[in-house]
Amino acid sequence: MSLPQFGVTHPVPVNLLMMGAIIGGTVAGLTLTKEFFPEITPESAQITLPYPGATPEEVEEGLAIKVEDALADVDEVDRITTTLAEGGGGIIAEFDSDVRDIRKAVDEVERSIDALRDLPEEAEEIQVTEFEARLPVIMVSLFGDADEEAMKVAIRRIRDDLRTLPGMGEILFSGVRDYEIRIDVSADALLEHSLSLPQVSAAIRGWMADVPGGSVRTGVGDVRVRTTGVPERAEAIRQIVIKATPDGQALRVGSIADVREYYVDEQLITRFGRFNDGDDEADESKPAVSLTVFKTGEQDAVEIAEMVRDYVAGRRGDSFNPRWSDRLFGVLNAFRPEDDKAKPGLRTLRRQAYELGLSAPEPLPGDVSTHSDLARFIEGRLDLLMRNARWGAMLVFLTLMVFLNWRVAFWVGVGLVIAVSGSLVVMSVMGITLNLLTMFGLIVVLGLLVDDAIVVAENVQARHDRNEPALLAATKGTEQVLWPVVATILTSIVAFMPLRFIEGQIGDLIGALPVVVACALAFSLVEALLILPSHMGHSLLHRDKAGEGRFTSILHRYERWRDRLILGKVVSAYARLMVVLLRFRYVTVAAGFGVLLMAAGLVAGGRLEFTFLPTSDSETIIADLRMPIGTSIERTDEISRRIEAAAANQPETKSVGTVIGYQADIERGTTAGRGGHLAQLYIELNPVEKRDRESSQVIDSIRAEVGVINDLERLRFSEIQGGPGGASITIVVNGEQQEQIEAVVGTIKAKLAEFA
Repeated sequence: MSLPQFGVTHPVPVNLLMMGAIIGGTVAGLTLTKEFFPEITPESAQITLPYPGATPEEVEEGLAIKVEDALADVDEVDRITTTLAEGGGGIIAEFDSDVRDIRKAVDEVERSIDALRDLPEEAEEIQVTEFEARLPVIMVSLFGDADEEAMKVAIRRIRDDLRTLPGMGEILFSGVRDYEIRIDVSADALLEHSLSLPQVSAAIRGWMADVPGGSVRTGVGDVRVRTTGVPERAEAIRQIVIKATPDGQALRVGSIADVREYYVDEQLITRFGRFNDGDDEADESKPAVSLTVFKTGEQDAVEIAEMVRDYVAGRRGDSFNPRWSDRLFGVLNAFRPEDDKAKPGLRTLRRQAYELGLSAPEPLPGDVSTHSDLARFIEGRLDLLMRNARWGAMLVFLTLMVFLNWRVAFWVGVGLVIAVSGSLVVMSVMGITLNLLTMFGLIVVLGLLVDDAIVVAENVQARHDRNEPALLAATKGTEQVLWPVVATILTSIVAFMPLRFIEGQIGDLIGALPVVVACALAFSLVEALLILPSHMGHSLLHRDKAGEGRFTSILHRYERWRDRLILGKVVSAYARLMVVLLRFRYVTVAAGFGVLLMAAGLVAGGRLEFTFLPTSDSETIIADLRMPIGTSIERTDEISRRIEAAAANQPETKSVGTVIGYQADIERGTTAGRGGHLAQLYIELNPVEKRDRESSQVIDSIRAEVGVINDLERLRFSEIQGGPGGASITIVVNGEQQEQIEAVVGTIKAKLAEFA
């Protein structure tokens, strides 16, 4: 028994399969993890070099160079990138592309570093971890004129609240200084008691250290003995005994030093300001502290962003915007027993986050706002997919109605829904997420899903129109085109499959695209060869038994008029054209060959540019400012305010966040550098659909307004594209460096032109 014959003779399991695919696809579409890009297999190790109190030069000489020399002997390591800062540094060791077992390679790196013996005693233990890229989802900024302690306590409370929400990503601070215990020893007290500063330091270090005391054997087992040090609290450190006399007098730290808990002496300034769309006069930026929420692992980026948005809305006292799921849960909660209504009912994560923010007991010391919301890229692509599917189904149905039988149009449209639903089910089973690439694959494949169904349905209808019984026409009509349809689908799948065999991070990135295309096309083939013949056969059988009604009569009159128009005029005109082309066949072939040569010339001559991954317009611009080392933070702040003012004067600017004294790699979630000569600005633009200029044009305007700064070392603008690797846009340097760079760029372009 063939597959079409089974579908025609067993309609019940076929309909159950159809309903299962639709219901399963609906559930899968609502529960699939949504993210920016597929999770990429780590291909590097991250080495942390903690060296408290050391300068970058000391970190380089004492740790970095020795670790780099050790890594040079590891065969798996291909490239090393080192970042140095006050108090430590970091190294990213990238592995060769042919390394398969990343965990084994990381262990090899760790063993080579553990073998080092001549490291400084003051340096802490070097940490080696498998590097895992973290994608930023959304940022939260608390800004106002409150003091630093109040802002820090408030932003910590916001972070702790967000962490209680299920599925929340990793949260990192920015603009917050850590606490430290400061001990200021009096020089007069040292002279009075005949002490030196190293003696005081050694005494405090000894009292605070945990000392193992071995173990004591007992009848029930061994008991480990350990002396715990003094707690890291100012009051406890004041009671440490520095010196004792034979008569029982004790000299304590509090008698010779001022001990207090304070902030780390770090040069750090943060500001944030929101601006009205199109206003000529921008609001003033205010001191701020911020949180950046990163997606890690299998977390849902859209879900994370929604929870953060609603929590912030609750903290600000804004109204909640319910969706259909919130209203559904509200209806279900209304039918709960009276004794259960005092307990929290069914709530969506959005509602839970909003109520958490709304119920916060203490008011915020400033205003709070979300910005740099990269989840909008995913939501926009999902909305595009839904609109494409909706309008695609409508246009397919109308097109088929114009050229084919209405039953063919209806069942082909139903087949499109079944194929997409089945694809989502297969994606859920295989662990494939809804990301920008898989959604792009579904959008591309929408036009291919109906091809096989059109061929099958039209052939079944044509055989039935030649007076063949309905069920027999469905079976024989499908079997007649079965292998051509299978070949068509397989060639489409094979055309995409080579993308699956690309190695490296690019392969991880686009490898899910051919899988999604293959799933969708394979399920459309099952629908066309099993489900569609059953529906077409029984639909035609029902029409034959019921006879021709008024609606069917109207459609038949339209179809007869359409056939006269197409067969009588369009087909005859096409036939006359073909006669002319065949009569002058050499001219026809020459014209086709000429068009082919023109196309090849456009590619070979560079007229048609090649871009592997084109950059789209971005809504978040990052400006990395670097002054010469040793520049005061006041001068860096002055230049940063100049850039802020230029950004605020752009009508497209929505908000500007500034961090002075620190730079972060926002794509990796790691520290890029610290120091008073560094600054980083986050410029958020209005959505693309609400502005006339692209982000690159806004950057050019900011660059022109900032002008040339003579003592500037580097100002680099980059865009967050919602995926790994921001696109570098431009570099602003002083006049002499600008001319040198332009000369180098000109030389590179000339060489590339020769190569092309």
